[in-house]
Formats: sequence, C-alpha cells, structure tokens
Amino acid sequence: MKSREFFCFPGLEMDVLESLKIEFDRHISFRDKRPGIVQVIAPLFHEDGDMLDIFLDVGKDLGNGSVRISDYGMTLMRLSYSYEIDTPTKQKVLDKILSENGVIDDNGSLYIEAPQGNVYPSLMQFAQTVAKVSSMQAFKREVIQSMFYETLNDFIVHTLASYRPQQHFVPINDKEELDVDWRFPIEGKDIYLYGVKDTAKARLAVLSCLEFQKAKLPFRSVIIHQDFETDLGKKDKRRLTNVADKQFATLGDFQIEAEEYFARESQVA
Repeated sequence: MKSREFFCFPGLEMDVLESLKIEFDRHISFRDKRPGIVQVIAPLFHEDGDMLDIFLDVGKDLGNGSVRISDYGMTLMRLSYSYEIDTPTKQKVLDKILSENGVIDDNGSLYIEAPQGNVYPSLMQFAQTVAKVSSMQAFKREVIQSMFYETLNDFIVHTLASYRPQQHFVPINDKEELDVDWRFPIEGKDIYLYGVKDTAKARLAVLSCLEFQKAKLPFRSVIIHQDFETDLGKKDKRRLTNVADKQFATLGDFQIEAEEYFARESQVA
C-alpha cells in the first residue's frame, strides 16, 4: 500500500503510517478497508486473543493533520454478544470509562482524534480503552463498584418512598460527622440505614451506632452490604455484627427483602 497518497497534510515531516511502523518496531501493518480508511494490524488483543478492531480514517480532513482513530462500532457490537448496555447505570459506567480516556461515543462508534505528532500514544490509549470496554467481567466489576451507592439510593427513593426516607440525617446535633445515610421515621423507633462497601464505611457505621446507643436514641440500625463475604475482614465483620440490628449480605438481597422487612418493622412499631 502506498501510504503517502493518503497523507498530504501540511507540516507533517513523515507520513503517519511510516511513523507508526517505526514506533511499533515494524510489528504493524495496514489493510485498506475502503477509500480513505485503513485497518490497523498490530499486536493489540482482546482477552480472548482476538485482535482489536482499530481503524485510521486517513481520508477525513480534520484540520492540522489530525487523524481519527476509530473502531467503527465493532467494540460495543462485540460486547453486546454477552453483555448489554441496557440500563442507565451501565451507560453511566461506559460514559465514565470513555470520558476518562478522551474517547468519544458517536452512536455506538468509538473514536479519538489524534493531533499531529501524537498518533502513536493516542492509538495506544484508544486500544487500552477498547480492551477495557470489551471485557465483560471488567465492565461488570466497574458497574458494581462505581454504582453501589447510586443503585441503593435509587432503590430507596423509588421503592421505599412510602416510609418517608430522609437522606444524610444527623441524629446528634453537635456531631455532624456521624450522619446516617438514610433515616426512616417509623413511629416509636427510627430506622437508621447505612450502605457499606468497604472497611472505612463499616468502621464509620460501627462508631456512629455506638455513639447513638450511648446517647440512648430510639433507633434500629440496618446495614446494606455490597458483598459481606468479600468486602470486609473478619474483625470488621465481627464489630459490625455485634452492633447492627439487621444486615443484608448484598444489595440484591436487600432489594428482594426490603419491602417485607419495612412492612414488618412498621407493624411492630
């Protein structure tokens, strides 16, 4: 392929394809897909060993010699075979991954624009982003870790609204640092609810509940874990178990049992 016929931008001392060959120590080649578009053939792979689908749009005039690096929709199509981006939460995680890496989503086609003299690092950045998005397990893990509190809060607002939840409630006036994630003002004895996904939050919940007990506040404490089995060490599990009135081992468990639990607590009150 005569790469020079595609690169006539003023100011480029070396055409982009030849520059990439040098950067990759000649372990790269290019395949014409259609006029002005070449596919990158390089040692850049998905977890299963398939080569990443990366294309250079060398025919589009972006100004100043910039080159568009794109996947032409292949990444999200590949992901859809095993994992759909079918909820607002999943979409937020995808948007976060892309924005952190400077990649744009144009109706499912991912791309990044590489300025003159910066094509190689931009290509590597794009490849890493595509590989991350393509990994279903990595994507699932990021959804869970990034959206635990948001998912919990959305569930409370939409499912438990009849119990008049109050977010960031401070039971002791002069101790604002001991705020409760959610207060449910059930007559006779409030429910104080905490979401816990790490050691720091678990210890804050323990300290807060001990202070509330010391102040003789009428409350019941409820802990919602991201994953009780994996998120905390033995000592933190024991401390939390000793002080909490009720715990749900996962957010999924809480979503299934919450309405029945709150109905029962309201009857008791």
